[in-house]
Amino acid sequence: MKWKDNISFILVDTLETGNIGASARAMKNCGFSKLELVRPRNFPSEEAGWFAHGAEDILSTVRVHPDLTAAMKEKSLIVGTTRRDGKKRGLTFPVREAVEKIRQSARNNRVALLFGREDRGLKNAETAECSFMIRIPASDEHPSFNLAQAVLIIAYELSLTSYPVKPPPAAISSAEFLALFERLRTIMKMAGYAPKGIRDKEVLIMADLKRLISRTAITPREARMLHGIISQIEDSLGKR
Repeated sequence: MKWKDNISFILVDTLETGNIGASARAMKNCGFSKLELVRPRNFPSEEAGWFAHGAEDILSTVRVHPDLTAAMKEKSLIVGTTRRDGKKRGLTFPVREAVEKIRQSARNNRVALLFGREDRGLKNAETAECSFMIRIPASDEHPSFNLAQAVLIIAYELSLTSYPVKPPPAAISSAEFLALFERLRTIMKMAGYAPKGIRDKEVLIMADLKRLISRTAITPREARMLHGIISQIEDSLGKR
């Protein structure tokens, strides 16, 4: 069993069925499949299916519980979500700090991630059941996320190490870059480029231009293209 299969996203007293469907879609985007509901106001519903859009299989396997105790029964680690800190919230971690703890636990244990009501989140009695809380950093002016948005952010953060990161394409060597830049400098002089102003301005501009171009990490294909452009400019200038 993959560690992701040990994580259940549990929505408590969800009011809008569209949020259930959107949460299912967000979970599937990130490779999770276990969605559980506690006392949803209206589920199943056609609206949930509309918002799931491709994640209907997750909706078809949703477990619905009469209360939070039933939902937590088989879980070893209970983690809640909150938009605020406070003594009654218990130990709270920013999402990027919390996800590593969750990943480690999920390798051998079943984990419950609790998401509260759209209008007022989890109650104090519910947060008291949690080992710790997750908070998603946000603007002080408007810190509350939509339910499905919160599910997506946490699912995404949990998944960051799950997918291989494609390495950047190989860049040309320093010697190849210097040869290319020297051709560029030469063609600029052939075209009559001569900066005016302070002494040694050309040296300063060329140094800045060199740094600017080097930051792009030019690939062999791009280098061939630039050499071709310079060659055509050389031919054109030579015919004048």
